[in-house]
Amino acid sequence: MGVKWTKQQQQVIDLRDRNILVSAAAGSGKTAVLVERIITMLTDEEHPVNVDELLIVTFTEAAAGEMKERIRGAIEKALEENPENEHLKRQATLIHNAQITTIHSFCLSVIRDHFHVIDIDPGFRTAEEGELKLLRHDVLDELLEEKYAQKEERFLRFSNAYGGRRNDKKLEEMIEKAYDYSRSYPDGEG
Repeated sequence: MGVKWTKQQQQVIDLRDRNILVSAAAGSGKTAVLVERIITMLTDEEHPVNVDELLIVTFTEAAAGEMKERIRGAIEKALEENPENEHLKRQATLIHNAQITTIHSFCLSVIRDHFHVIDIDPGFRTAEEGELKLLRHDVLDELLEEKYAQKEERFLRFSNAYGGRRNDKKLEEMIEKAYDYSRSYPDGEG
């Protein structure tokens, strides 16, 4: 006996010829629904697609890995039921080239493929978390030094009110919190 899908889940599985975004609570069956949708597309007798023609984007590496594994497993299961199906045999090979990735990895690949259009160094790389912390700290130090050197009355009052007596640690933490908060809004409008 197969899985009993809800009406909304079945709509996601059956919808064709358009991009979709599936958003639902954790544990609601998103991965199972998407795997079923993909397998149905791969095994469609009239218009089968190749798995490497799809773009499947998730938020975490773990979710992308799980999705790829489930799709691979579903292809293998379909092949067991229909071992002579050449299209399914091809999918079993193509799954290794499928774009099942995180949003960050996908965006990075677009940038790498089109670096010349946006005029950036082709040897660019993404910074590690530790590097980003150091850069942030250095920029904040420079900013505070510059502000102290300008001796602007408003900044000095702000610094006296919210900073520490011996160092700017409290002030830096406050600025970093405000910065992090602002990044949670589109275009930093927070």
